[in-house]
Amino acid sequence: MDLRKLRHSFGYAMAGLYRLIRDEQNARIHVIITALTFIAAFVLKINHIEAAIVFMAVILVFGMEIINTAIEDLIDHLHPDEHATIARIKDAMSGAVFISAIIAGTVGVMIFYPYVSDAIQTLRS
Repeated sequence: MDLRKLRHSFGYAMAGLYRLIRDEQNARIHVIITALTFIAAFVLKINHIEAAIVFMAVILVFGMEIINTAIEDLIDHLHPDEHATIARIKDAMSGAVFISAIIAGTVGVMIFYPYVSDAIQTLRS
C-alpha cells in the first residue's frame, strides 16, 4: 500500500467536499441540518442502531448532492448552452436529491418523534 497515494486521495476527497460546501447553497443547508440532527441525536440519546440509520440517511443526501453537482458541472463544461435534454438531466438529478432528502426527513421523523414526544411529556410533568 502506497501511503503517499492514499494521503493524496484523501486530500482530493476533502478538497472536493470543501468546494461543494463552499460553492453549493444546498450543501451548506445540508451541513446545518446534519449538525442539528446529530446534536438532537446526542441530546435525546437515541440508540446506536437508530443513530446508524440516521447517519446513513444523512450520507444518502450528501452523496446525491455530490453526484448532482458533479453531473451538473460536467454538463455545463461540455455544453454551456441551454438545451432541453440537458435541462431534463439536471431536473432529474435535482429530483433525485429531493427524493433522498424526503427519505432522510421521513427517517428522522420516524426515529426522533418518540424521543421528542417523551421529552415533551417529561417537561409537562
